[in-house]
Amino acid sequence: MDFNFKKPTHLFALIGLLGSLFLFVVYPLIAVFSFTQIPSLYTPSMTPVQKLTLEISLLFFQFLFVFAGLILVPLLWYKLVNRITIKEMFARLNLRKEGLNNAILWGIITVIIAFGITMTIGLVYLFITKTNPSTLSNIPDLQQLFSITSLYLIVAIQPFCEEFFFRGFLLEKITRVGGTTIAVVTTSVLFGISHLTYTYAYTAIVAVVLGLLFALVVLKTKNLYSAIFAHTALNITSLTLYFFGKSFGM
Repeated sequence: MDFNFKKPTHLFALIGLLGSLFLFVVYPLIAVFSFTQIPSLYTPSMTPVQKLTLEISLLFFQFLFVFAGLILVPLLWYKLVNRITIKEMFARLNLRKEGLNNAILWGIITVIIAFGITMTIGLVYLFITKTNPSTLSNIPDLQQLFSITSLYLIVAIQPFCEEFFFRGFLLEKITRVGGTTIAVVTTSVLFGISHLTYTYAYTAIVAVVLGLLFALVVLKTKNLYSAIFAHTALNITSLTLYFFGKSFGM
């Protein structure tokens, strides 16, 4: 194992990793039990320019935290702890240009399977919980902070960062320590917890299952781009279908 507690640079990398896990895994778990709702930061007295400035600021910090926690922290670990080159990092992360067409093909297949799984889980969840269908989506909450354009930017960019961290970095690290099965299950559960939004358990349940699916397609193709493509396409399509349904009063 490359990690050494006696080396300050290794401790720095560990602190960064723990910070990422707290921000993207522990904090969502805490938020669920706090039972709070996303407050609207926009007031009727704000001018369009003020609202736009606030939204751009929120979007900037959203991407800043995501990039720092999900991209920069793994890169720092590879550099400070493993001391490997960028080329070696990409190899460990399965970010390969070779077999890209095959990866995209399996990504498309994964999207189709994912939609079927998502719809099935949604129907079962509604049947068991007898809850309001609106709880199957956190988009209404996000709309209090972001415009439609910003939401599309988020769902198009954030999947790359999430796949980089969960199906790339964490999957590789946990596989080396505990084996493939433990790595797939662990990363999927952590991915699910990271999607716990307030009292919406459905999003976390689906995320766990999709995390398993994304991990399996990465193992199948040995290419992280398959999961990145599937995750991004699924997000964009789901968001589009949501707004399409809302336009018809659904």
